[in-house]
Amino acid sequence: APENTYVYPKTGQRACRACLRAHARKRAATHPEGKRGRAQRYYEANKEKILERSREQGLRREDERAGAALSGEGAPPTPAAALPALRVIGQFASVYIIAEGPEGMYLIDQHAAHERVLYERFCAGRASRRPEVQGLLEPLALELTAGQRALVEAEAEALTDHGFELEPFGDGSYLWRSVPAALAGGDLREGLVRFLDVMAEEDGGERRDRVAMSLACHGAIRAGKTLTSEEMRELVRSLEESEAPHTCPHGRPTMVHVSAEMLARGFGRR
Repeated sequence: APENTYVYPKTGQRACRACLRAHARKRAATHPEGKRGRAQRYYEANKEKILERSREQGLRREDERAGAALSGEGAPPTPAAALPALRVIGQFASVYIIAEGPEGMYLIDQHAAHERVLYERFCAGRASRRPEVQGLLEPLALELTAGQRALVEAEAEALTDHGFELEPFGDGSYLWRSVPAALAGGDLREGLVRFLDVMAEEDGGERRDRVAMSLACHGAIRAGKTLTSEEMRELVRSLEESEAPHTCPHGRPTMVHVSAEMLARGFGRR
């Protein structure tokens, strides 16, 4: 009768319900501990192997995540959350700042981090119409290439918004009367040429952002520069106050986070 027949959903096979119940009672009498009991006995007998395999799989996943973060491939979008308070420990290879926080260790790319800080500073000065400007006691006449002249003409308004004051001066030259304070140090002539070269390489975003990004890239601390403890602390403090501290203006990560849990697993403490 249909009411005494059980149909397996996947296979469509039919079986007698009474026979199935009898088989279940017989199996329970033969194996009173059931599946859970057998699983527990297997775990106790192979506990060390299971834990070791689990630990290796966990470390492999953590290594893959860290590798993705370092290479930028397959890494999830970096959150725009604020950074926790960090304590600077030192510098590695004159490229990365080592810091610790409540959630583990942070390796901070000093150039990318400084780019982020400067970019937001330039954008804030532009928005308030009070960029940090350095007036020149003697205007600087700078001869530009055809490509550089075209770039200056196309970006004239954006350059003015960021504190540049310049005007055509003779055949192929421009007269620079003021520049952003970030460009004022060192050889100004060389600095302006480098800035224009950097801006020519920027191929995305609004024009004003291209100027700000170029200024930030040009003025940021270079990889390979040894920093004092105070310089590192000041940079980290400024990064903590940034609106988007996890990426530079070009979208590259400013840091790699190694959690305390990952470190503990790596040293066999978990």
